[in-house]
Amino acid sequence: MRATAGSGAEDAAQASVDDGRAWIEFCESLKGLADYVVPSPGADRTASPAPATGAAAVDALDRREGLRYMSRVLRGGVEAFLESWDPAYPVLRPLPYNVKLGADNPDNLYMYGTVSGAFEYRIRGTRGTVTYLSFGCYSGSRPGQGSSRPDHLDSSRLVTQEDGSFEIFLTPQPRGKNWLRLPADASRIVVRQTFLDRTKEVPADLHIERLPLATVEAAQVAATASSASGAASIPVVDPATGQEDKPALTAGQVVSGLAGASVFINGSVMQFQAWSRQFAARPNTLFCLDHDVYMSAWADPAIYFLHGYWRLGPQQALLIQATPPECPYWNFQLDNWWMESLDYANHPAITVNKATARYMPDKSICLVVAHADPRRADGSPDSLPALLKPALLAGVTWIDTAHHSHGTMGLRWVLAKQHPLPRCTVVELGQPLADAIAAGVSV
Repeated sequence: MRATAGSGAEDAAQASVDDGRAWIEFCESLKGLADYVVPSPGADRTASPAPATGAAAVDALDRREGLRYMSRVLRGGVEAFLESWDPAYPVLRPLPYNVKLGADNPDNLYMYGTVSGAFEYRIRGTRGTVTYLSFGCYSGSRPGQGSSRPDHLDSSRLVTQEDGSFEIFLTPQPRGKNWLRLPADASRIVVRQTFLDRTKEVPADLHIERLPLATVEAAQVAATASSASGAASIPVVDPATGQEDKPALTAGQVVSGLAGASVFINGSVMQFQAWSRQFAARPNTLFCLDHDVYMSAWADPAIYFLHGYWRLGPQQALLIQATPPECPYWNFQLDNWWMESLDYANHPAITVNKATARYMPDKSICLVVAHADPRRADGSPDSLPALLKPALLAGVTWIDTAHHSHGTMGLRWVLAKQHPLPRCTVVELGQPLADAIAAGVSV
């Protein structure tokens, strides 16, 4: 007989499932997302940044991508809260296909799992050869709702065996060689696997398990305490064998799952649209967010992330110049208004990293964000090949706008001790661009 958190609450949840209210209320909770895509009546649809009345997208392409974005976040929310939702039976899963949130890194394999401070866990795996691997333990139901001081473990501190295997304990108190503190309000484990070259690097092989509960009573207490909604399963432990049996899905879990998905979907869109509006107030610059705000969005403290907003005319380019610090990984990328990385599968030049970048003679980088590759010799007297010395031309990295005229952007320095702020300059194509490149480089 499976114990429940309260038959009255379960009966009420079952009634809302039986009469359809649970689904209707979930759908109703998503209707307001349209306000982020279509401005309020009378608002300037071409305004940039978005109208102050909301986060409405700024042009037709933004609106088309906005509806697609809503569907993607919907998929992500349903997956997280109705499929991979149970902290009593955790799994580590990759983000669903093309679900992109908060300037997702094209070089990353993101994985996540649901956890609770009422249980204890162990992650087992093999390190692989990815350039960077990190684990973060977070609270809250969505980015922006979590603690600004999550616990964190990355590949620079991960202790592995000779064969590359390791285990990480997620517990309230220190345990083992690799430990992540599991606070009482823990809700998510997020894994970042970062590649410099996906064709050559081997991803880490990872599995999570809940540590066994000693008794039926312990299982009941832990599951009841695992969340305010009481959504966790209560494992049934056979006293004779010690084997557990996962119980059937309850109405309370369905209702709380739909509610959690709604909070995640609405909250994620709201959070990152607020960031887009903030970035748009300082166009064509890169800067760092307030640390606590950044970390509350389930961020990685080992990543120094510079955000920004870019906008270019047809004959303009954004020149980004910096000298990368000593670090195992860095990248720059373009994103759309919704803070989704642009289509890197079909436009790989929307992003660049430490391994794919071209470098100037002085080891600096010169990224040229433009609608077409300015390095091509088109025969015109002001083409870059005709204007730049070969050593400088060879160091220019083109960043493809992928049919966009504006959007957000980001630059990461990972495990770096210095965090240089790039120089960002909007220039016209041709001679002014060549002059700006030459002026920013020591030959």
